[in-house]
Amino acid sequence: MIGIIFATEREAQPFLDQGEREGVVTVICGMGMEAARVATEELIAKHEITTVINAGVCGALINRIERGAVYRVSMVSTEELKAAVNVGIGIGLKRLVTVDEAVFDPARKKELSTYGELVDMEGYAVARVCEAHDIPCILIKGVTDFGDGNGKEDIQTHMAPVSETVAEAVAGVVDEVSSLVAPERDGHSSETKIEALPTLMQKLRSFIKVEHTIFSLPLLFAGAWLGAGGMPSLKILFLITLVGLGARTFGMALNRIFDRKIDAKNPRTQNRELATGTLSLGQAWGVALVGVALYFIGCALLGSTVLKVSLIPLIPLALYSLLKRFTPLCHYGIGVALAMAPLAAFIAVTNRVSFSPEVVLLAIFTFGWISGFDIIYALMDIDFDRKNGVRSIPASLGPSRAQWVAAITHLISFAALVLLWTSVGGVMSLIALVISATAFSAGYLQAIPVHVRFFPISAIAGIAGALVVLLGRG
Repeated sequence: MIGIIFATEREAQPFLDQGEREGVVTVICGMGMEAARVATEELIAKHEITTVINAGVCGALINRIERGAVYRVSMVSTEELKAAVNVGIGIGLKRLVTVDEAVFDPARKKELSTYGELVDMEGYAVARVCEAHDIPCILIKGVTDFGDGNGKEDIQTHMAPVSETVAEAVAGVVDEVSSLVAPERDGHSSETKIEALPTLMQKLRSFIKVEHTIFSLPLLFAGAWLGAGGMPSLKILFLITLVGLGARTFGMALNRIFDRKIDAKNPRTQNRELATGTLSLGQAWGVALVGVALYFIGCALLGSTVLKVSLIPLIPLALYSLLKRFTPLCHYGIGVALAMAPLAAFIAVTNRVSFSPEVVLLAIFTFGWISGFDIIYALMDIDFDRKNGVRSIPASLGPSRAQWVAAITHLISFAALVLLWTSVGGVMSLIALVISATAFSAGYLQAIPVHVRFFPISAIAGIAGALVVLLGRG
């Protein structure tokens, strides 16, 4: 089922005039992000939606955009740039900024044009809800005005013809999406059960963010590489991967469980699975238990020494998410948790609890790298944290000073990485060092949305740091 959301009847009417389409539900949500959010949630709750299309008119933030043209959107962010959602990849797609009040002021238009080419009042809310439910979202916007003093008049003048063009584009996208969906069998209950499984798996994948394991695995491998003095055995690497996946799943599940009430209040996180009830608390604890079981199984198979020290990394993993209730230094808790990764991998390979200078430098790099980026990530919640007593460095010091703290933390981290490179050496290792430095620098570019600076830019900095070891002379 395809859900189509328009803000107003005038925008929707040309599409509705085409007649009803099988497998399509059209909703008129009203103007504004809150109306769009509620309408999208209700649409998904009432129907088996596979794709959501948000269509309608918009303003242009740059003058080279053609009035009457219809564009698909690649990324949509809020006016405050506290978050963004990627909704498409391709040539010719535009960036959209969603605002609370229409833009008719040239100065405001110029400011927003740094971050996007189009502006509307609903797109971000629709995209964010779809992201939370892991449902594809397509944004189709037709340009009526240029966000200047003539904007109100231009909207009235061009609303009808632009909406006609939008309707044609939406019809084409509906046909395109429909052709990709296999026809359903006639009402067999077994078909319904088969389709329910991916939905649960999608929720679990979103809940634990398996893809973010990319933060720790390269560092685990680098720690193992230093312990082995080169390539460890495939068996060791597999078991280390199992341990890392289990630890990551356990830590993320506890983080979501402990923070579920905070997440429910925060507009940025209120669509998370526990906050919305799409996953139960019992299911979340089940995920945590599966994660810790995988962790201990892997540790046991790696040997008695690893098993004896296996409880130590679990302590910061279990407790770091609670620190925000007590101290603004909470960001360094996740740094400690992740810094355990290369140290633990080193023990797994050497079977002894003693460390080389190189792996200690790698742990220092890891600690400072993720702690600094976590400070940057917390910039998105600075207003919420202050209002709700959540402690963080941005909430305590303000955004400017917080970024200075993050920068100092990153300088220490990168200094450790440079010292590590002097030990492992190599041309390819030097290239990785430069890439890491570039990614660290990009973390402070204000034109890049904060969530992009945290992922994937921080991941690039960390992976490149691990590659300094993996590509070194050994």
